[in-house]
Amino acid sequence: MRRTLVLLTASVLIIAACGTATEDAGSTNPGDQLNAVGVLFEPSSNVRAAADPTAPVTALAAGFNNAGFNLLRTQSADENLVLSPTSIGHALLMARAAADAATGAAIDTAFGLPQGLAAHQAWNTAAHAIAASVAAQDEMTVTIADRIWPRRDVTPQQDWIDLLAAQHGTAVEALDYAGDPAGSRDIINSWISAQTSGLIPELLPAGFLDATTVLVLTNAMYLAARWQTPFGKYPSETATFTRLDGSTTQIEFMRELELTDRRGLGDGFTAAEIPYAGGDLSMMIIVPEEGRFTEVRDRLDQSLLDEIDAGFATGPYELLLPRWSTTSAVDLIPWLTERGAAPGAYPSITPDAFLDDAVHGASITVDEWGTVAAAATALGFEASGAPEPELTVAADHPFLYVIRHRPTGLVLLAGQVTDPTV
Repeated sequence: MRRTLVLLTASVLIIAACGTATEDAGSTNPGDQLNAVGVLFEPSSNVRAAADPTAPVTALAAGFNNAGFNLLRTQSADENLVLSPTSIGHALLMARAAADAATGAAIDTAFGLPQGLAAHQAWNTAAHAIAASVAAQDEMTVTIADRIWPRRDVTPQQDWIDLLAAQHGTAVEALDYAGDPAGSRDIINSWISAQTSGLIPELLPAGFLDATTVLVLTNAMYLAARWQTPFGKYPSETATFTRLDGSTTQIEFMRELELTDRRGLGDGFTAAEIPYAGGDLSMMIIVPEEGRFTEVRDRLDQSLLDEIDAGFATGPYELLLPRWSTTSAVDLIPWLTERGAAPGAYPSITPDAFLDDAVHGASITVDEWGTVAAAATALGFEASGAPEPELTVAADHPFLYVIRHRPTGLVLLAGQVTDPTV
């Protein structure tokens, strides 16, 4: 049986200015190239900076993770949810480099960013580490892509373009928002669709762009990974899932008895870490005791992950896990406004640029892939023995999960499942 997880996430920041841009329409960077879709701005160098082993990756990861968990806690506790702390944090890190001192300080505080260039070097080093993890595995794909899209008559500061190119691998492409907003939207949506293998085909809705838009910043991430120990050796089990309101439903749980990664009991919850192929990526399932879901969710932060890492032990355990699929869309502007990142001021784009809109979309599917082969494998291995489990982790009522890159600590995905049938 082949077990695949697919994660799609995209963040878009819309930068607008009061009135028209202050830049001359004919003022473009040396080496600009006109083509059918717009102007392709060239950074001073196309060489991506090397990883810096001294960069504060752990601090950056903790800052991104805590900000993402904070956002999760502002969302409804009653519905399934998925979001990407890494995607959102990365987008705001790039925007932060264009901000004025006051806005930059607010973003630094909200996202726990290391100071100055060190934050960008930490991201670049983490991105190199993720790429190395992917290169070592045939059954894992992680792609992270960024692009900034200025209006055609706007020239962002070259220093900002160069920083994003060197530390983030970001390209710049100008579009005609004033003359062809619909066509510009199609171009951006097509790019996002291409980065996510067609699974996020239309992130920007009709009417999202207009003549006051001076720049769009996009980040797209795609992840597909196979479990290190695929489900299927043991038969699935039909049992009861109890929702937050006490109602129940009968669903089929995937069952595994030969997992030996970190697991244990915490204050009010049971948790287990499920590695993907190669072990660098993992999903941590956190199952609060019945009646304590909101309490445990409110405690979900980097400190809780550190507590689990330090206090839990490795050893055999039984896992019962439902299949689920979730798609979420989050308007980031209220949350960013509370933290001073919006509207803010971003003078490296234009002197009067401010953050006007920010949207985040994510989708996750946790399910078997190749169900005919999976059924045959489950029956074929059913007779072999397994270690006696020391703990059972049964996700048979609402639970939390995080998917993280263990070498860097970056949480690529966080979410909650309150009803796996919807």
